[in-house]
Amino acid sequence: MTSIRPLNGTTCLVTGSAGFVGNNIVRALLARGCVVHGFDIVAAPFEDPRLRWFRGDVRNPDDLYDAFSGVDTVFHTAAMIATLTYAPRAFGDLVRSVNVDGTRNVIRLAQQRGVRRLVHTSSIVTVPEHERAGAREGASYSSARDLYSMTKVESEQLVLRANGQSGLLTAAIRPGGIYGPGERKTLIGPLMVSLKQGAPLVMFGDGSSRMDYTYIDNLVDAQIRAAERLVEGSPVCGEAYFVTDADPINTGAFSQTLVRHVGIDARSIRIPRLIARGLATAGERVFQVFGKPKPPFSLIDVDLCVRDTYFSIERARRDLGYEPIVDTHEGIRRTAQDARRYYDSL
Repeated sequence: MTSIRPLNGTTCLVTGSAGFVGNNIVRALLARGCVVHGFDIVAAPFEDPRLRWFRGDVRNPDDLYDAFSGVDTVFHTAAMIATLTYAPRAFGDLVRSVNVDGTRNVIRLAQQRGVRRLVHTSSIVTVPEHERAGAREGASYSSARDLYSMTKVESEQLVLRANGQSGLLTAAIRPGGIYGPGERKTLIGPLMVSLKQGAPLVMFGDGSSRMDYTYIDNLVDAQIRAAERLVEGSPVCGEAYFVTDADPINTGAFSQTLVRHVGIDARSIRIPRLIARGLATAGERVFQVFGKPKPPFSLIDVDLCVRDTYFSIERARRDLGYEPIVDTHEGIRRTAQDARRYYDSL
């Protein structure tokens, strides 16, 4: 049985703490009696007597330095989600500087300032496309050339290689499509905005493929479980774990179910794979040349919708004691209640 060192009462740093994942980790840590250092480029979304907020850029070590004072555990969630394969060089450099250089800064400061544990939020896109149908964690990485896959692969590798150096123990969590109440930037928010503007619900492919989703409560639980098991000799140290609802579903079916629960009467259109890829490529190329507009969907977005992308969570069950708290059906129901309020407010 894996040893556990509880987080309760310790001081934890959460990077990207104003984002959806980071904010939920902050709240969960506060509920456990932790002192939490929040670090983000924007102001704190709420106040709490045990929350110290540090405003800065993860790319700047000087901004980060004070946030590491007295910290035992770091949850690194700060990242740019940019799935474009074709983009202006300056945009690509920005994504890389945040996702890779920012991660490198977090690791170095954690080592310099005596942090014991670091849990990194990675992604299922780090896995090669031909190993995405029920596979377990392996040694190979994706060779995809989009900005998100490339930078997530490199940042995860940096974190795992840092395990055991300067007293720091590390692990990475690979969630599927992250969703839940309050999500506004990647899945739920953009969909509600699009439907409010009268656009149809767009689905790619023939509807036969399945993808993993990860409800926010499941992800936060796994992050904390991983941190508590980062002790000397633990099998968790230096490893990456798939963390999902263990209930893969077609992306179009996910969206249709959500919209039905929200109570919106939206028409649906289905775009075949080749046409969708052509449209995505054209949109990315225009953005690459002119710097605008940013395309509504990318090649990788299409591929995730038309290819099986789901994984085994057996190692997370074994090493982290992880079990999904909320299944996808219930997760969609809870998310829809919040999404309805957001839709009505637009």
